[in-house]
Amino acid sequence: ARRLLELETKSYKKATCIPSSLAARKAELESSAYAAWVKARENDDFSSFAPSLKQCFDLAKEITTLQRTDENISLYSQMLDEFEMGMKSSRIDELFAQVQEALVPLISKVKSSTNPPDLSPLFPPKTNKTDEEEKNETEEESFPVESQKHLSKTLVTTLGYDTTHGRIDTAVHPFTTSFSPYDVRITSRFNTKEWFQGLMGTIHEGGHAMYEQSLGDSDTSLDTALSMGVHESQSLFWERHIGKGRPFWKFAGSVVRDVFRESGVEGFEYSDEELYRAVNGVDFKNLIRVDADELTYPLHVILRYGIERDVVEGTLDVDDIPKRWNEDMKSLLDVDVPNDKEGSLQDIHWSCMAIGYFPTY
Repeated sequence: ARRLLELETKSYKKATCIPSSLAARKAELESSAYAAWVKARENDDFSSFAPSLKQCFDLAKEITTLQRTDENISLYSQMLDEFEMGMKSSRIDELFAQVQEALVPLISKVKSSTNPPDLSPLFPPKTNKTDEEEKNETEEESFPVESQKHLSKTLVTTLGYDTTHGRIDTAVHPFTTSFSPYDVRITSRFNTKEWFQGLMGTIHEGGHAMYEQSLGDSDTSLDTALSMGVHESQSLFWERHIGKGRPFWKFAGSVVRDVFRESGVEGFEYSDEELYRAVNGVDFKNLIRVDADELTYPLHVILRYGIERDVVEGTLDVDDIPKRWNEDMKSLLDVDVPNDKEGSLQDIHWSCMAIGYFPTY
């Protein structure tokens, strides 16, 4: 009872210290900034999104200043508290420095391997078609989106996601929305030229959803998610520990083969072991966080953490985010970023003012 009172009091104070006019500005900006992000991403034009993004950071700082009860706590640490209660940026600096120090040379070592896994099972099988025929091949002739949706729904419901109390849709960015344990909805996105990331995105969001569907229904803080770090641990557990495990692929291999055979994908006859090895391979050319493997994923998070922290602390201008992004991708992952769509515009979080969220991954 005491802990419940503490949590409800903290939640009440954080909510009531924000004037209604400021809350209205936040709601309006979240809507307009999201629309600006979607358009900028489609057009590969960060500069068109920059004004909205600057407003997001400025308004987030304004709200956080009102919510902060101890001026000795940095604004960014206060933002972190929204997603991981009690976490300080200084502690994350220590943890991430250790991770980065260990991973950068390890990735370089793995990259130099002369025996990399075969990733071809993830992509359209090679056929006897001529180069011109393959060039003119429609997207529907690779991995049809409807087949991927069916595959994803089949596997995520087998793992435990309850579609009688939720639904699965497509969106620009995968996410989970919970209205109550009885209505938890997920989205994913699909690429007709590579089938695995759509499946893993669905399983990841299914992990979030299964956690929400398992919570109590009292509407008190005790029956809400413990933290976003815990939330992401559940999604990543299902996506990485289960969805990339050999036992899973001994089961899922036949399901994947059957779905793509029925949809007319020619030559998709990979064994369970070939699929298992492919989904655990490292794609050193990958630019996208949600598509990253276990080895490189933490560095994608560290990159975003450093950028948003520096913007909040005033040492990085919003207009300079793409330049900083590209420099960090090169230094951390030795990857050249060809455009903003696959770089600084790939994530939805900042457009929703979810600043301080990335470290929870």
